[in-house]
Amino acid sequence: MPRVTLSDVAAASGVSKATVSLVVRDSPRVSAATKARVRATMEELGYVYDRRAANLRAQRSMTVALVATNVRNPYFAELTMAIERVLYKRGYTLLLGYSHDDQERQTRLLEAMSEHRVDGVLLVPSYDTSSEMLRKTLTASGTPHVLVTRHVPRHQADYIGVDNREAGQLLGDHLVRSGRRHVAFLGGPPRSTAREEREQGLRTALEGHGLVLDPSLSIATSADRDGGERAVDMLAGTGRPYDAVVCYSDVVAFGAISALRARGVEPGREVAVAGFDDVPDAALQHPSLTTVATHPDQTGTEAAELLLRRIEEPDVPPRTVLLTPELKVRDSTRSRPAGSGADSEDQR
Repeated sequence: MPRVTLSDVAAASGVSKATVSLVVRDSPRVSAATKARVRATMEELGYVYDRRAANLRAQRSMTVALVATNVRNPYFAELTMAIERVLYKRGYTLLLGYSHDDQERQTRLLEAMSEHRVDGVLLVPSYDTSSEMLRKTLTASGTPHVLVTRHVPRHQADYIGVDNREAGQLLGDHLVRSGRRHVAFLGGPPRSTAREEREQGLRTALEGHGLVLDPSLSIATSADRDGGERAVDMLAGTGRPYDAVVCYSDVVAFGAISALRARGVEPGREVAVAGFDDVPDAALQHPSLTTVATHPDQTGTEAAELLLRRIEEPDVPPRTVLLTPELKVRDSTRSRPAGSGADSEDQR
């Protein structure tokens, strides 16, 4: 007769295969009643735990890979340190790779990490990452993985990131209450889910006040200082009026501030400037930068915990964790346009 499997026990017990696996390991996450029912089914079916196969599955390299997009962004420095801190406490070594938002480079990195038998992968996907590509690299190799800060449509995996739509709404509402009416959205790679969601949130906020985000004022570039500078040049080329710019990230905002000054426009006084992430240098800019905190330290900590859970329990359903963003109002958006009639709440 064929060997009784975990799937057979799960079907006969009326529970998931993941639950049976937890019962085998006597996990405290399963109630005593469920354990008793599953164990009775095991005895009835004659299930024999294959210890040798379990030991083979449990062989680990004690290494985890992080593949991110940009080595120069302070956000990723904080994220990486938080991840490494959690993994180190659990005895893991972190391997790093950077895709520079290039899918081909990312694919080569993921293949290399799989070849080196890492126990799991934390991935900040390049903007053009597809579910099919991840199936061919991570899913096909059976590598546990967690997506960080950007999700991939239709790909089933654990995900951790900030609520980007809410982050965009926070900035949009603040700018309108501060008297701004013509808002531009600058920087960030096209088709990035984080960019799309932040723009959606910004649009929703503006529409709630009877305003719109002019499509010509939404300009995608790269997610670095150069991208911010190029976006301002492209914005000037549209000939459209604007009194505020929301940048994809603080690093993009730093470039935008430089480009505005080069054009004789004083950020904060003539044009409001805001970003996302609240990196340490944001408060030190002149003017200090209004931004939305996206919590890289907490993101990294929870990303590492999610991956360790996935390594230990590979059959549990994927989990999505959305962190709550926090608006940090500073000098770059405090000045009101003349005659704006903005309320005083956001001017403190």
